[in-house]
Amino acid sequence: MNKRALLIAFIFCLFMPIAFSQVAPNQNCTVKGLVLDSISKETIPYVTISIAAVEKPEVYLKRIASGVKGEFELAMTKTGDYRISFESVGMAKQTRTITIVPEQKTLSMGKITMASASKNLSEVTVTALKPLVKVELDKITYDMKSDPEAQSSNTLDMLRKVPLVTVDGDDKIQLKGSSNFKIYMNGKASGMTANNPSQVLKSIPASSIKSIEVITEPGAKYDAEGLGGIINIVTDHSLNGLTGTVRGGADSKGGYNGGLYLSTKIGKFGLTTNLNYNSQHYANQLFVSEKENFNSLSSKYILQDANSDSRYKFYYGNIEASYEFDSLNLVSFTMGGYAGGGTSNDHGNTYTLNANRDTLSAFNQYTRGNDGWGGIDMSLDYQRSFKKPDQLLTLSYKLSRTPNNNDNYSDLTGVKNYRNYNQHILFDAKGDEHTFQADYTEPFNKMHVVEMGAKYILRLNNSVNTYLLQNDSTQQWEPTPNIPVNNLNQTQNILGAYSSYTLKLKKLSFKAGLRYERTGSTIILTDTNFHVSFHNWVPSVSISYKFSETTNLRLSYNQRISRPGIWYLNPFVDNSNPFSITQGNPDLIPEVNHSISLNYSYITPKLNINTSLFTSFTNNFIDRVSKSLNDSVVYNTYKNIGSNQNAGLSLYGNWQPNKSIRINLNSNVGYTALNTNDNSGMNNKGINFSVSGGGQFTLPVEIKLSINGGYYSPTIMLQGQRSGFYYYGLTLNRDFLKKKLNISINARNPFNETTKYASVRQTADYRLNNSTTYAVRTFGLSVSYRFGELKNQIKKVERTITNDDVKGGGGQSGGGGQ
Repeated sequence: MNKRALLIAFIFCLFMPIAFSQVAPNQNCTVKGLVLDSISKETIPYVTISIAAVEKPEVYLKRIASGVKGEFELAMTKTGDYRISFESVGMAKQTRTITIVPEQKTLSMGKITMASASKNLSEVTVTALKPLVKVELDKITYDMKSDPEAQSSNTLDMLRKVPLVTVDGDDKIQLKGSSNFKIYMNGKASGMTANNPSQVLKSIPASSIKSIEVITEPGAKYDAEGLGGIINIVTDHSLNGLTGTVRGGADSKGGYNGGLYLSTKIGKFGLTTNLNYNSQHYANQLFVSEKENFNSLSSKYILQDANSDSRYKFYYGNIEASYEFDSLNLVSFTMGGYAGGGTSNDHGNTYTLNANRDTLSAFNQYTRGNDGWGGIDMSLDYQRSFKKPDQLLTLSYKLSRTPNNNDNYSDLTGVKNYRNYNQHILFDAKGDEHTFQADYTEPFNKMHVVEMGAKYILRLNNSVNTYLLQNDSTQQWEPTPNIPVNNLNQTQNILGAYSSYTLKLKKLSFKAGLRYERTGSTIILTDTNFHVSFHNWVPSVSISYKFSETTNLRLSYNQRISRPGIWYLNPFVDNSNPFSITQGNPDLIPEVNHSISLNYSYITPKLNINTSLFTSFTNNFIDRVSKSLNDSVVYNTYKNIGSNQNAGLSLYGNWQPNKSIRINLNSNVGYTALNTNDNSGMNNKGINFSVSGGGQFTLPVEIKLSINGGYYSPTIMLQGQRSGFYYYGLTLNRDFLKKKLNISINARNPFNETTKYASVRQTADYRLNNSTTYAVRTFGLSVSYRFGELKNQIKKVERTITNDDVKGGGGQSGGGGQ
């Protein structure tokens, strides 16, 4: 209760002085009219209307879009002479001058007629009442700059609002109900989001993101990897002049963050720099596990509990530079680096009980862990344009280096019938990746476009796993008996080529493509080696029909593949928990997925509706499989276990009746059926759903209030399910100093101190119940300050390298493995 009172007092102190400050009286004059076609006299929908002072016509004071029937209203608060311009695609720009005098309440401009332009105008971007969602032939784009909640949230939180995307209680991301997808940064696969996407996206402030693109039908030009599709996170790019943002924040859990963004363009040279730091503290997480053996009375139950305290730090930054030699030749260079890691301290207890729940053995375990991961991405792109519009040639090279390590100490102290020993496990891995790519686009005319390209990837991965025990006599670390040091080296060669054709008519659009990929992989282990190769033809087809300026229907078919990553293949034995051992499987083969989707969208400046009906199936999907080695130990590995069939419906809606109110809803419902093909009889099926929503409201004196919440139903797994969960929160923010300074406060789950997230896994031999209880109540403060001028955006290459061809490891494969 004290925290709640403190929050209310803090809000009062921050915003009440503003509310009671003197505000100048407003003129409140409404300018209105109707826009017509000069020939047909029909109304023109969604005309971009801009207003500026006569003495400064280049500085827009307001920009709005006219209604569906061409009507418009502008609220003006000051007297004076103004110039109003009207712009619409395919129409000649019209300009009118008006004068607003004191005490004037209404000014009618009557009918504004627009004639067809003698040549096509470039597309005009509407910035007033701008839709949050834009639907295109192969993707859906969520505009982060139009969502005020992005000022105080991290990118992972904002993903919960994006159509077709869900984020569960363990922060695992799914796209169209699938955990197998890829995450890009600015159209490029990044090592930063390959192995720890949830952790990384938590560390990136949403205020630094321009938009999030959901590419559900990637098409032939993208690598065939990623069964669910691609999530592309687009950050701000450099602009003419100099602009920058400095930001910082802290929360009640002891976390804090800071960042600096700089962008400049001088003549033909442009440079963007983004540096960020984030620290997160997870205190008093409680883990409880109970295993029941069906085939044993002596070791009937195994109970485990642990209390964990951990802190993770994350650094990342990138530099983008480009130079225009002339209007047809452009070179771009990007370099990014990231590093993360943390420490954890776990105190746990383990008990073995008989059928009468008498304790047979027990021990305490204290574990100290140090994780480290990071990487460097560098890319060089050359773009050659031609005099023919949209004809384009791009040549690209990319280098990625990704080190990863884990240093884990465990002290086990026997309480009853268990010996004392100390264990040390080291995991050290690194990877180098070289990519060469060429893309060419040939537009024969405005209706027909052909794209083609080729790509070669060379990957060099290495990992070393060491198991040590402490000698009780000498106190020295010695190799663990019967577990030798495991050294894995992987060399992978991937060759891909694609071609696609696009037809664009007035209302109908059609796109078809075919991609070929050949993969060769050689894996050398400490005591053996082997070679595998795969050949895949990957087709894609998409057809879209435009019923009107606001309504669109799209039908798509895609085939995608998922190659197992090194974590899935590595036979490294993780026995840090002696009762639950995990090992990779080097015999895995790629998954092949077929998906069909039907998408309907209705997009206006005030109302967005997008719904997708989809189905997909995989006949050799990879999943985690568990079995009992004995009465006490569970063995976990990965197998191409069987079929995975999904069908679902996604509904997204956003309503903005005026500039002060925005309401949104994002929901998904799906049916999943999992079946094995190894005569084990394992199968599972069920319905899962999620619903989330919220609203943004502009209060008096420009205070912005955002509220949000959601519920996710239990998730189906092959051998069990994970529990459902819910969340809610609110944010208050306000701009100061001519919108250069933003102060934001937020509350996450303010009325729930903790939450429990549980899972159950059951086989013919045992049932395993796990639960994790962790703190969810959080109060935070964020401050950002923008400086410099915003002018023209720097030109960037339109194509670059995107590697998305590896199914990662760990708990989740989205984005290359989480």
